[in-house]
Amino acid sequence: MSILPSLRAALALSAALAFAAGAQTPAPAAGERSIAPPPAATATPAPANAPAPASTAAPTTSAAPPTAPPRPDATEVWAAFQKAGVKDAEIALLAQPLAPGAPLLLSHNEKLAFTLASTTKVITTLASLQTLPTSFRWRTRAWLTGAPADGKLAGDLVLVGGGDATLDSQRLTDWFKRLHKQGLTQVQGHIVLDQSLFRLIEKDHANTPVPEAGNPHHALPDAFVLDDSRFRVTLRAGEGGALAATFDPPLGGVEVVNQTSGSRACTAQARFEPAPAADAARPPAKTAPAPAVVPVVASAPASAADPETAASAPVAAARAPAAPPVAPVGRVVVSGQWSPRCTAALTMEAAPGRALTAALVAGAWAASGGQLDGRVLHRDGATPTVRGARRARTPASPYPGKPWATLDSPPLPELVRAINKDSNNLMARNLLLSMAPGFSPTTSTLQLAKQRLGAWFKKLGLAQDAPNVDNGSGLAHSERGSVLSMVQLLQAAWNDPKTQKIFVASLPVAGADGTLAGRFKGSPAQRNAFLKTGTLTGVRSLAGYVRARSGRMVAVAVVVNSERATAGVPALDGFIEWVWKNG
Repeated sequence: MSILPSLRAALALSAALAFAAGAQTPAPAAGERSIAPPPAATATPAPANAPAPASTAAPTTSAAPPTAPPRPDATEVWAAFQKAGVKDAEIALLAQPLAPGAPLLLSHNEKLAFTLASTTKVITTLASLQTLPTSFRWRTRAWLTGAPADGKLAGDLVLVGGGDATLDSQRLTDWFKRLHKQGLTQVQGHIVLDQSLFRLIEKDHANTPVPEAGNPHHALPDAFVLDDSRFRVTLRAGEGGALAATFDPPLGGVEVVNQTSGSRACTAQARFEPAPAADAARPPAKTAPAPAVVPVVASAPASAADPETAASAPVAAARAPAAPPVAPVGRVVVSGQWSPRCTAALTMEAAPGRALTAALVAGAWAASGGQLDGRVLHRDGATPTVRGARRARTPASPYPGKPWATLDSPPLPELVRAINKDSNNLMARNLLLSMAPGFSPTTSTLQLAKQRLGAWFKKLGLAQDAPNVDNGSGLAHSERGSVLSMVQLLQAAWNDPKTQKIFVASLPVAGADGTLAGRFKGSPAQRNAFLKTGTLTGVRSLAGYVRARSGRMVAVAVVVNSERATAGVPALDGFIEWVWKNG
């Protein structure tokens, strides 16, 4: 087979890979190899600094024209995919050394769009590093609708979410303790959760899985959300033999519904359910019988934290009316077999949602030692769907003056690290929304965030061939792109002094940490590959960098879209080891 068609395709690909500022155009391919013919590529004249193809004319006594360097043998790469049952058309891969002028190492189907899975987070995190300030943090703000007197607030405590997907019960409890030291211990009204900074509509979630128990990584983006969905449940016999429960992390405003049958067996299970709509809308009737429903037992408060810096004066308001009997925000249904002899704690996995968030906030407030006379409510309704949200852009809140207190997330480099190391979907989705122009104090929509992402792609020269980003996490099969565009983005990160160290340090290290902690153990690639992983039904992918045994850094991207994707994982790892050996 003639080498000339491969050389022409490689020249075109090399020119495309030279988009980064200041980078030299790579030389013709040293190892391009396609099992099936790749998409047709238009031949591109070789740049002035690229070696010319070998001449067929007889050599002269003068300097002979340079020839293409010998190709590394990639037979083992293709054999591994063939052994796994992965077809040629189901693989896309590209390996490009980052040294200026270095030849392309290997490519296949590099221009075709494949489902990227969680390697989409490479796009989201890199875009955030190049569009947001390094000092960026998610910020939760607290406003009061009255002035505290002797620790009591005759009004509401309003918590305006700023998209902090790192917030959990422990951090929230510690913050509440600081509010107590600032002079707020009892809320005689309600704790109101304002999630209006993210204006989302139902269509925004059309391509992603529905959140459910056991899959907390499917949580929908929300401006105020707590990253807790797994609970330790301790059951005990309460007064009169009724069932009571304690939760870790703590839950408040919930009922325990006893559906167990008496037995010596210990097979009880617990599940969280949002309160029925009628219960959430009004207090329960005083005459309603509830023989199997008992109040939850609050966890003991933890130790106090240091006070926060002084905040602005609260806005005066009229005293709120006396709160009606408090209705639950959710309930925990315990079923199966249980008796007081059963001492082992249960594990409960709850589906993420606003009812769970409200229960967690109520639990954190109680655990901090605070008193709440009312309920935990959501300001803009029970669901994140807001009609006409794409056109609506409003200030952070309608509350005048400065917030009474604030709680900041870790800075952007730490957020990016957590997203890529642990493949955190909720953080990635919230971070994409945070890229909307003017976000916090201005509201964000998914459309505005995508527009800014599109402008960033255009700045990098990827306007025509940019990946399709649906939600920023890789949860949707609609998030597709080529390995060529992924390697171009990896080159951009490497050539940007502002982001290079932060971005590379955020990637999982082969055989050492993150989602690669258990892979490449004992491999020559261990601790020499820095790769974002991707896993989705029918998809496995890797994108990042390999430090070859030559000492050179190589940008790599490989994707398998196949019903045999899981079986193809060893072949993906084998490709990385091949790059280490030949890069």
